[in-house]
Amino acid sequence: MTTSTLIAGAINGLLLGGLYVIIALGLSMVFGVMRLVNVTHGDLLVLSAYLNFVITDALGINPFAATLIVMPILFIVGYGIQRLVLNPVMSKGMEPALLMAFGISIIAQNGMIIAWGGDSRSLSTDFSTSGVVFLGVHIPVMYVLAFVLSFIEVGAVYIFINRTYMGKSIRAATQDPQTAGVLGVNINHVYAITYGIGAATAALGGLLIGLTFSFAPAAGFNWLLKCFVVVVLGGMGSIPGTLAGGLLLGLTEGIGAAILGTGFRDMIGYLIFLLVLLIRPRGLFGQVGTE
Repeated sequence: MTTSTLIAGAINGLLLGGLYVIIALGLSMVFGVMRLVNVTHGDLLVLSAYLNFVITDALGINPFAATLIVMPILFIVGYGIQRLVLNPVMSKGMEPALLMAFGISIIAQNGMIIAWGGDSRSLSTDFSTSGVVFLGVHIPVMYVLAFVLSFIEVGAVYIFINRTYMGKSIRAATQDPQTAGVLGVNINHVYAITYGIGAATAALGGLLIGLTFSFAPAAGFNWLLKCFVVVVLGGMGSIPGTLAGGLLLGLTEGIGAAILGTGFRDMIGYLIFLLVLLIRPRGLFGQVGTE
């Protein structure tokens, strides 16, 4: 292993971490507000990639333009799932809601298989396979784009949570749902809005997954696992923590792949995940919340 190889692995891994941030943000939001591990999130990522594929093919438009159509669709789907399916059982505890989410995940996977078959698909643009050279390192353009978009998306969500009326309602529902309800906050609506926003962020994640990798109906679980690692690393429910966790995971995977080979990329990431949990069980940011 040469120094240049290590530097290349670190740079590419850090930039890929931006993709991890984007795909995990919705999962972090839902857990931070409702304390619900949304196991359907991985399937929403894959569903958004398929919807983008269909819209791009049908309308002949760029996948980025198609995402502007997919995001409101995913928001409506997410809002409906929470309002109609999960809200009615959440008063009975998290276990029924978690089981319902598992059921939705199974239905979603089988629905995508029926609709599009089990073959892998991918999205493409004129620059999705191109790259740039930085410090002598070849970097895919999609990695750079994902890295930049991760900061924009995290910043937008953070401002929404902390500066808007609905964001303050979400924070109130997170900290004390009973008191917030007494003060006039519609908790069921707030939960559904939160899930809808999480699903809408998955639309951007699905776009980047489709442009960077291939996707298939059963791929949701693998992406869910990656999201879960990011969220736990940063601190369950912490938006800044999600940013830190995603970049850390990407960086460690990149360095690990440079040292041991690409076949060990995931293993290195999960080992770092376990190490952080041993040292800081609550993650890097050490608290549960959306601040």
